[in-house]
Parts: sequence; structure tokens; C-alpha cells
Amino acid sequence: MKNLLIVLFVLASGVIYSQDLKINDNPYDKADNTTKSRKAFQRERWFYEQRMFPKNFIPKGSYEKALDQRDLLRRQNGYSMTSPFDTWLNIGPTTGFYFGYSNITSRMATVKYDPTNPNVIYIGAACGGIWKSTNGGNNWSAKSDYEASLSSGSIAIDPSNTNIIYYGTGEASYSIVSYYGRGVLKSTDAGNTWTNYTEGLPQNSYTARIVIRPNYPNQLLAAMSYEGLYRSTNAGVSWSRILTGRCDDVIFSPTGDTAYTVGSGTGYKISTNGGVSFSDNSSLVMLERNHIALCKSSPSVMYCASYSPGSIVVFKSTNAGNNFTQIATGQDFSAVQGWYDFYMHVNPFDPNTAYVGSIDVWRTTNGGGNFVNITNGYGGGNVHVDQHNVDFHPTDPNQMICVNDGGIWKSTNKGTTWINLNTNHTLTQFYRIASDPSNANHVLGGTQDNGTQRTTGTINWTAAYGGDGGEVCFHAKNSQYILGEIQVNGVFRSTNGGVSFESAENGLYGNATWIGPIISHPDSNGIFYTAREQVFKTTDWGASWFAISSGTSGVIRELAIGKASGNVMFATSENNIYKSTNRGYTFASVTNGLPVATITSVYVHPDSSQVAVITFSGFGNGKIFKTTNVGTTWSNISGNLPDSPANDALIYYPGIATSVYYIATDVGVFVTNNYGQVWVELANGLPNTVVMHLDYHRTANKLRAGTHGRGVLEIQLNSVVADVQSLSIGDAGSKLYTTSTITPKGLVKNNASGAATFISVRKISPGGYTSTQTVNNLASGASYEVVHSPWTFSPGTSYSIRDSVYIAGDLNNSNNVSTGTLIPNLGEYVTLLSEGFYSATFPPTGWTLVSTGIGYITRNAASSYGIGTGSVKFDNWNYNSGTVQSIITATFPQSAAGDSLRFDHAYSPYNNNVYTDSLIIETSTNGGTTYSVAHKLWGNLDGGPLNSTGTGFDDFTPSANQWASKSYSIPGGTNKIRFRGVSDYGNNLYIDSIKLLTTRSYTQFNITVIPEGYYNTATGRLNKKDTVRAYLRSTVSPFQRIDSATAVVDSLTYTGNFIFRNASSGTYYIQIIHRNTIETWSKSGGETMTRGVLKTYNFTSSASQAYGSNQILKGTKFCIYSGDVDRDGAIDATDLSMIDNDALNFLSGYLKTDINGDDFIDATDYSIADNNAANFVGVVAP
Repeated sequence: MKNLLIVLFVLASGVIYSQDLKINDNPYDKADNTTKSRKAFQRERWFYEQRMFPKNFIPKGSYEKALDQRDLLRRQNGYSMTSPFDTWLNIGPTTGFYFGYSNITSRMATVKYDPTNPNVIYIGAACGGIWKSTNGGNNWSAKSDYEASLSSGSIAIDPSNTNIIYYGTGEASYSIVSYYGRGVLKSTDAGNTWTNYTEGLPQNSYTARIVIRPNYPNQLLAAMSYEGLYRSTNAGVSWSRILTGRCDDVIFSPTGDTAYTVGSGTGYKISTNGGVSFSDNSSLVMLERNHIALCKSSPSVMYCASYSPGSIVVFKSTNAGNNFTQIATGQDFSAVQGWYDFYMHVNPFDPNTAYVGSIDVWRTTNGGGNFVNITNGYGGGNVHVDQHNVDFHPTDPNQMICVNDGGIWKSTNKGTTWINLNTNHTLTQFYRIASDPSNANHVLGGTQDNGTQRTTGTINWTAAYGGDGGEVCFHAKNSQYILGEIQVNGVFRSTNGGVSFESAENGLYGNATWIGPIISHPDSNGIFYTAREQVFKTTDWGASWFAISSGTSGVIRELAIGKASGNVMFATSENNIYKSTNRGYTFASVTNGLPVATITSVYVHPDSSQVAVITFSGFGNGKIFKTTNVGTTWSNISGNLPDSPANDALIYYPGIATSVYYIATDVGVFVTNNYGQVWVELANGLPNTVVMHLDYHRTANKLRAGTHGRGVLEIQLNSVVADVQSLSIGDAGSKLYTTSTITPKGLVKNNASGAATFISVRKISPGGYTSTQTVNNLASGASYEVVHSPWTFSPGTSYSIRDSVYIAGDLNNSNNVSTGTLIPNLGEYVTLLSEGFYSATFPPTGWTLVSTGIGYITRNAASSYGIGTGSVKFDNWNYNSGTVQSIITATFPQSAAGDSLRFDHAYSPYNNNVYTDSLIIETSTNGGTTYSVAHKLWGNLDGGPLNSTGTGFDDFTPSANQWASKSYSIPGGTNKIRFRGVSDYGNNLYIDSIKLLTTRSYTQFNITVIPEGYYNTATGRLNKKDTVRAYLRSTVSPFQRIDSATAVVDSLTYTGNFIFRNASSGTYYIQIIHRNTIETWSKSGGETMTRGVLKTYNFTSSASQAYGSNQILKGTKFCIYSGDVDRDGAIDATDLSMIDNDALNFLSGYLKTDINGDDFIDATDYSIADNNAANFVGVVAP
């Protein structure tokens, strides 16, 4: 194994290329020097090495797995943008224009006439899929945009049924790592729909040629490049390998009985049984790449062309391939890159007319006596260079079609002259794109072999500059100045908005990568940057350059600059990334923790130069990493992205609290609204090809994708960005409430740029509580307190709270949920001490001052947060270090452990030295005789808990926004507090709004009780819920009333939640009073209660639950007696008379005489009371 050799060569621009990825046993290193020097080889090497690095191969099946992962993601999550208008739109080039070649598209690999209808033509683009014309090439339509692979190898059409088409994916090339295909696609409806067949075929397939056996349409052969020769006997459904080693070409005789194959691995072989088996034939010696052709009208005449570095040799057979003789000796066919552009074909009607494709098309009309260049692409011809395939009209011997790096041309005279058929294809292979900041319709992009293309709003683009295009950059401050590049960082510029361009390499030197970086300074006129082995800077719009950087190593591949701060820059080489904080002059490595893979892009957050993302090519590693500290640390935010090479990233910042991250990969464009937790495919309508570059135009709000095979597409992002946020669940932790039924409240916010209507949902567990509220038309930037439905809690229980907000198209789902824990109890906060210094009397009544001098501690007109009229001022500005000043509170009732001392303070440290002023909080439990330190606060220019605002040089008086609040617990038993200020000659300290709060717990009794008359045994419910009063009474005579509470007894549970506010812990009788029942007491001995702890009592479970068992059994429940209408403690004639009178007067409604609660006074009510009167029912009490 040996390291990559550094190959240097000089291009027309004078730029030196250096391959900068170090790969052991690199297949590209095995090429000869002639091959290595070619532009086509270098661009392919740049494209695929980054997908291999650090391996020397692309793992088999990796692309298929990435597609499967993408498809699964699509099935699970759909698209991020889902409205009918949220789809990618093609903006061209349809077509492009390239100087002398006129209309161009991009590289096409294969072409086929329909064998029965010559108006129907199919082409296979390098990375753009199958296109079809039904009018002889005048117009075209894409037929496979969303299939498994758009990388084209070969097309075969069944002559017995031309609706059946086979499309072998994966473009075969010398390097064995051309863009991977995915088996064979088959259509049975003339290309409208396709089925992908991969069984038996190699993973990451590359199809050199696929052919159908004449007269046997279910039998096919496929030359699969380095993987060998494959055969199908079931119309392409499954395949088996029949020859190993590299196989470049395969053909059948017109009858289908004989098949021929050539390849440097397979050798030259002949099958005489229709491709079932092959035998060696030694009459041809295979070179590095080989192609074979047979004349259909004279099948005994065959040609074979073989390529080795620097030459193509042609052989001819006149005996059906049994023997070959070299012809056209001495011709080189411009064979400098036959590994890339090379074929051999013969006119099916004329065995003497044959064609060799290389850079140009070469033709013989005398059976191979000599070949003539008939396209002359570099010598004034109108056919683009770099030929890849031809096909012949099925009935007209003069018509043929050729395809190359620029698209498709037709000849009607065997190639003497050519007609351009590039009409409405969109197949350009872009490396980079850029939009004019001042004109959204003005777009430029660097392309493979078709220069830098430009549009000002039409889908027909024009050439701006030649060569292989690369990076393009408009200056951020003046878009009349544009920089671009040809291959290997050959920089050019325009000073007139793209009308004309000129070379701009003055001062540039050194090795460069294939596509070099060019960036604009965000806010300084004249400044661009580019990079080779150093960062170069221009201050005169590109007229001259000078090297500025140190600290990097190797050839720099990517550059990025902070948009919020032009001081911050990043540069990359191989898998290394470097940062600069001084505008690119010195760099330091910040590579720690990153994968060993090629860095393909760096993007700095538009609003914070601390934040950046980088993307990685290759398979098996993280795809995108993020820093929030200028590269000091990185985090992998790849999440659920498919394992596909990532080519570019972009951060969209709408000017609110969240950002959207976009990433371009080999399998699509994905977006995350939550910083990589979840990625989703952005939108429908993007063809299944490589996305190389992203560009966002802020004014137009359009995201554009430069693809490597399907031109440029754009999508209109949502103009109104939705981002609603759950800020807080409100109350959390241990809280006191005066009732056990409360209305929960949560805080939400609208972060979007426009008003928003959305949903807020609160869930509480245990208990299954859910409340859904609509927030209507909340203004941009506004917060709102959502009031939820009433909720009844069980005191002392720990509840989990979850608040969620929902709106369609939410930009940032990561801020939609707030959670917390609430432990609610019954009680109230009681103020032991409160002082706001409102009175001019100072110190306040009962307060005292202790000071070492007059005027050190005073009342000041400043007040906390601008609310109020005064505060305490500790003057540290005027008095020397060591001065002690104290203010002591009035005596207050003793505190309980954990009581809360709260106060506001204002302090601005002096910004000239470290002067440390202090505030010491001391507590006393003996009325001020002695004190203990409870808390100590300090502040200076280095920080401290006393600081409430920034540093200053002046005698400090606070404004309303310069205050802060503090809350501290104090020891139990405290009845006096001293605030002791210690000056260090710093700055003034103010305190205000001093409060000491203690808690008073309530006790909830859940009491179950049933009024006899209300209970319906048929339904098991009360006829109505009703109010009941309960008293806690002493268990010692005279049984004094200690506390009382009122509650509504529920009709289903028979329970009321009675809250006692005053009773201390102890043992009490429960006395129940209801409007027409006998006063009932709880069982003998009373009930023990702990203040603040939930208690339950059930009268209904047993007669003995009532004192003296004074209850009646009704059904299965024990009930308190009904009928004491006048509440005199006995059910008697007086009560019966009251009921009888109301019944005679047909009264109804909520009346005391309605004994059964049905709102009617009638015989039923009388009967209940009469029965109890007859049994002399009365109060039974201690």
C-alpha cells in the first residue's frame, strides 16, 4: 500500500492542481500520467474521492441503503412542506448556451431510437435519468425523475414490443467509482412507469451495455463493467453472473444465435448458444477499455476498438468475429481520455461506415482504411466535445444521433453535418450556484464541462465563462462585482453585473483543489477571499490578490465567514477545519471530535458567528456537525438523516429565536426545525439526483438547489414563519392554594413575525386531566397567560405537568413543550414583615439604623423596578473601605423553618478596580440581642450575586431596569433581621420591597355523607348535589366549635372536600349540618387530624360511623336522617306541618321542605319525614 502521489499539471489558466485527499491504495493513483493530466479525470477524481475518503472504495450497497433510509423517512414523516404549492420548481437551464456549441444541456451517456417509430427517441443522462421525445427530438420530457437511480448506463428497447424498455443504471467509467446505479429499471408502458430489478445484480451497479437477444425477448445480457457479464432469462426480473472480470461491451448477432463480449477482465469471447456460455477467442488482445460493433445488414463485418493510455487501435473482422485485423494504423483518434469518452459503432446499413467516439466523432467510409474527425469540437465544430454514444435511425441509413458532454446532436448525412437537438432538457450538472442579492432572478452557477451558466430570469441560460465552472460569488455589498472560477481555482470576475467577465488571477499562486472557495466579506466593499494552500484576499474587487493566512495545512477546500462578524472565518482541508478570529490572518485547528471524512461545506449562522455547521461526504460517518463556540467543541446533529454524502448546508434565520437548518445530500434536501433532533425531507418535486449546493435569497424568500444532473430547482419558503412556544407551566414545586379546585395557568409566546392563532394543551398526571385552549391572534413577540379548565387536586400529591402548543408549519418544534412537577397543598402565605419605604419617615417605625457616621445609610427616592417612592441606600461611593452600615427590622412574629425572605436590590460595581462591597443578612431569635449570619452577598467588576447591572464609573443611582430580586430561606424562630452593608469604597447599594412570608397550612377533609331523602337506590346517586357545612368540635365538654368549612357533596361520589383553615393538629368530632337533615356527629372519641395533611371520613360505610349509630340504612348505604326542616334537633309535627303546607300550595324549587331533592314538595317528602317522626328521630351527640 502506498500513499497518494501528488500529481501536478498546468492548465490553460496556469493554475496548478494538487489532489489533497490522502487515500491508501487509491484506484485513481493507478492511472497513467497522461490520464491523470486530463481535466475530465481530475473532476471525476474530485467528485468521487470525497465520497470514498478515507477508504479507497465506496462500500457496496451504501447508496441503496441511503435510498432505503430516505424512503423510510418519507413514509414515516412525509415532507416538511405539504401544501399544494410546496413543491420544487425547475428554473433551468432549459437549455443552456455554450458559445460555439449553441444550446447545451449536460453529459448524456446513452441514446436509443424506438426500433419501429424513429420519431420516438430515448436518452439517458449522466445523472438526469431517462428523457423521451415523440417528435424526432424537437421536444423532450423526463420519464424517470423519481426512480431508484438517475445515473444512466445503457438503454435497450424490445423490438417485438417497443413499450418494453430496459434502463441499466450506473454510468460505467475507468475509475470504477462513477456515480452508482441501482440495478435495472424496466418499463412496460413506453417509459411512463418503471419497476426496479436488482436480484442477482451487483450493488452500486455500473452498466456498460444492456442488450436483448433477437427473437428471444425474455433473454438479456448486461455488461456490468468491473463486475462482469450478467444474464437474465425472465425479462430482467432476476440475473446471474456468467463471466467475471471487467466487461466493457456485449452484442448479439441479428439472429440472436451468437453473442460477443469484450473486456479487459473477460477477454474477447464468443457464444454460439445465444449467450448461455462463452468461449475464448484469441484473435483480439484486450486493452484497458474495449468496444465491439457488428453491421446488422452484413453481420460478418465487425469492428473492435481498444483504448490504452494515449491511443485507440481499431480492428476489423470479415468472418463474423473469428479473426480480426488491425486497421487505420497510425491514427490516434485524440485518444487522450478514452477511459472517459470512447465508443465503437458501425452503420447498420453500410459495413464500410463506422464510427469511433473519443473527444470527437471519427468516421470511416472506406471500411476502416482511414478515419476522419467529423465534429472537430475544439476546432470550430458545432458539436460539443467528449463523445459517449451514438445510435442509428431504424430505416434511414443516413440519419444518426450522437450524445456527449453537451447533450444530443442529430445528423441526416451520416455525420457530415449536425443539428442541435438540445431543446428543453434540464440536465446541467452544477457544482455551485449563487443568486444576486439585489436581483432574485439573476443566478449564476458553475457546471461540469459547460462553463459558468447565467440567467436573469428565463429558463434558457447563457454562458458567462468557459471551462468547467466552479464557485460563483456576488459581493454582499455591491452585486455588480461577481467572482467565479474555472477548474482548479482559475478565478475570473465581472465588474458590470455579469455582462462581461475577465481573468482575475493576479497574485494567486500555489496548489489548488478542483473547486476552490470564493467568499465575499459581509460588509466591506472590495473584499473577497479565495484559497489555495493559503487564504488569499483582495481589496480591489479581485483585480489583485495577496496571501494572508498562516496556521493551516494542505490545500484549502472550503472557506466561510461570519455574517454577523467578519472577524470570524473557517477554512478546511481534507477532514481538518481551522478557525480564525482575526479576519483570516491566523488560523488554529478546531478538528477535535470530528469524523475522518471530507468536509464539504461550512456555514456560519447569519446572526451569530459563534454558531456554525459543517457537512461531511462519504458513508458511515456523521453528516452534519454544529458548534456554538466557534469550533471549540462540535456536536453531531445528524440525527435520523440517511447515511448519504452531505454536500452543503444552510441556516435560515428568520430573525426570531429559532433557526431552520437545511442540508443537501446525494439523496435529497432535508430540513430540521429542532436543531437536528428530527430531520424531514423538505418537499416533493425534487428529482432523485445529487444535490450539490444550496442558495437562499432572502428578499425573494426562495431556497435554490443546484443539482449534479437536473439543473437548478427552487422552492418558495413559507413567507409567514410559525413559531409558537410554551414558556412556562406557571406554578411548580410546592405551592399553597386556598381551595383544592384551581384554574391552572401556563405562559406561551408567539416568536413568529406575524400574529398567530394556536392551541395550548395542558395534561396533568396522575388523574388524566386534559385541558385544550385556543390562543387567538397573539401578536408577534407577545406572551400570553393561558387559563385552563378548573382542576381539583389531592393535597400533598406530586403531579407531573405537561404544557404543549400546536400550530401548523411550526418552525421550531423543540420549544413547544414545557414540563414540571407541582406538589399542591392547601394553605396561604402570611406576611410577617413588609416594608417598601413609602413613608418619608426614616427609618420606618420600629426599625433602627446602626452606622459609623451620619448619612452613610439613607432613604433614597429610587425604588425597585420604578414602582414605589423610596428605598434604602448604602453609600459605598463616598465612604471609605471598612465602613459598616446596618438597618434593622422591627420585631415580628417568630418565623417557621424555611420561611422566605424576599427583597429587591440594585448595585453597579465600580469599573476601575476590584472594589468588593458586601451585604450581610443576619437573623436574631431573641429580639436583636444576638445575631447569626444567614446569607452574604458581594459584588465587584468580576461579578458576584450583588451585581444587578453592568459596571459603571459614576455615583450609581438605579433606573427601573437595573434592579434584581433575591429570595432566601431563614431559620425558624427568627423575629428580627439585620441588613449589614460593608463598604469597600466601591459603589452604592440599594434595597427595597423587603418581605418575610410564612405559610399557614389548611387541612382538607374529604367527607362522604348521604342525606337520606336525596339518595335514589335505583340509580345509586343523589337526586342532586348539595351544600353541606361541617364543624370541627373539641372532644372535651363543652365540645367547643374549633373550625368550620362548607363544601358541595357530589351526587355520584357522595363526597365533599371540606377545607379547614384554622384548626391545629389534634382530635376533633365532625359535626354535619345540612338544610333538612338531623345534625349528625362522627363516632365516639373523635378523629385525629394533622394540619396540612389530607384526611378522609366516610359516614356511609357503617351506622357506627355516626355518634350513637344515628343513621338509617337505605339500600346498601347508611344515610343521615332527613326531615328536620326547622333544624330544632328533632323530626316532629312541626316539620310535618311545614311540609304539608308547602305541598298544599304546590310549591316547588330549592326549598327546605323538599326532603328528597326533586324540587317538588309532595307526599313523598311528607312520607320520609313522617316515618322518622314516628320513630322519634333526633340529634344524638356527646
